[in-house]
Amino acid sequence: MTLQFPIKSDTSKKIWSAFERELNHKLKPLPESERDDIKMEILSHLYESALNDKANSEENRIINAIDRLGEPDLYLTPLIEDILQAQSAAEGQPKAIVLSLLKTTQKSLWHLALTAIFAFGYFISIIIFIMGIMHIFNSNVGIWLDDNGGLLSLSFSFQPDAIQWMPEQFSFIAITLSAFTYWGLSKLLYLLFLKPKKLGFKQ
Repeated sequence: MTLQFPIKSDTSKKIWSAFERELNHKLKPLPESERDDIKMEILSHLYESALNDKANSEENRIINAIDRLGEPDLYLTPLIEDILQAQSAAEGQPKAIVLSLLKTTQKSLWHLALTAIFAFGYFISIIIFIMGIMHIFNSNVGIWLDDNGGLLSLSFSFQPDAIQWMPEQFSFIAITLSAFTYWGLSKLLYLLFLKPKKLGFKQ
């Protein structure tokens, strides 16, 4: 393997070979094709990480790169379990099929719940923004409270037997709050769903 990743010193070759042997041992449960692909991806990442470290000797660069990857169990064990479970399900094993279905259902329910939360958040922020703009032209648009200061309600018209909440500042508060809410939801959406996925080990 060191022919594909040119390493010069004997000490560096020993460090590299020891790490490669550990990978081989950890990946042994997987089929050869899966094993080779995963090992090549990790070793390629390791070599590139070592090359980017210009300040140290070759041995230290490789040691530091291995340290940045983290413990192999942390990034390999979950991956191996998922691959083996997927293969068992593909072979028709009932237990693996049930576990796969449960995992898929959990993910689907979680995504459905998050989608509903995000959709509601965007909807409310847009409504508040629209009300903030409308309040400039119609002072009755806003938040109304009952006589005792409770029971909030959003309204586009005058509410009898109710008190309007901060009518002078409503437009500013509504527009500012809705803009920050919209921005915050968009950032959170990116972090949870849209941000490009990185490798399972440390960069």
